[in-house]
Amino acid sequence: MRGTRGEEYAGGRRERITSLALGMLLALALCSGCAAPRAALGEHPPPAGALVVSFIDVGQGDAILVQSGGRNYLVDGGRPEAGPEVVDFLRRSGVKRLDGLVATHPDADHVGGLPQVLDAFDVSTVYLSGDTSATTTFTAFLRGVKEEGARVVESRAGMHFDWGGTPVTVVGPPPDSEGGLFPEDNDNSVALLISRGAARILLAGDAGAEEERYMSLGPYAGPLTILKVDHHGSSYSTTPLFLSRFRPRVAVISVGADNPYGHPTYQTLRRLKVAGAKIFRTDEDGDVVATIKDDELEVAVSRP
Repeated sequence: MRGTRGEEYAGGRRERITSLALGMLLALALCSGCAAPRAALGEHPPPAGALVVSFIDVGQGDAILVQSGGRNYLVDGGRPEAGPEVVDFLRRSGVKRLDGLVATHPDADHVGGLPQVLDAFDVSTVYLSGDTSATTTFTAFLRGVKEEGARVVESRAGMHFDWGGTPVTVVGPPPDSEGGLFPEDNDNSVALLISRGAARILLAGDAGAEEERYMSLGPYAGPLTILKVDHHGSSYSTTPLFLSRFRPRVAVISVGADNPYGHPTYQTLRRLKVAGAKIFRTDEDGDVVATIKDDELEVAVSRP
């Protein structure tokens, strides 16, 4: 891919991003080479002491596996047809059960594959925003949650969780004490800020300008190591205010090739480039797996 320095491994390529100093932001060190075969990603459990965040290529949709301290958490599951692919990726990543499952919002490209995940794995806790939908897809997901008997947590800004020793903070949508849910469904996406040492990762589903403004003006704004780009790179998300407050070093866009929405838009890509973010796209790079350990971030992709 793009870059000037690389490390070959098993016929593939990883991009290494190292910290400048303890407690400082992670700075980018580019590399070159060919991409890792998909089968080489997620074949084993994550290394001890590492935080691994895998952005699974599910086409036009989101599915993100977070692994820390022997615990496994899935954020969204793509469209219904992506369910088997997500289940396979989880199994290859050493997942035998899920300690948590997050449905950021009811859209089919985020929850469609989750019923199959619920069928394949025991799930301890399900995190929801409290926003609802009467669609067949979301109803099927809720039915699966009920049959699973998992604990359900309505997740709003200000809540804190421990995911295998990794602090996770909900930064959106607002709690009822701050006005509650927004009128637009996408703006009610469960937004999670994951921290590991100096690294900060933000996963915010399909958050649009209104939820992004709420997060930008809140207490958790600050530079990001990785941003999962909101709403697949829609022009209505990743606003200038949001980027100025969060300043991501790496941006991952989960998006389908030749999708009918024109995602990611030229405007969003330009804003990310102006902000100085290094961009990965699942339609071009396939699975994007970020490993953080000892103040070093390493990114592996599954396509050339």
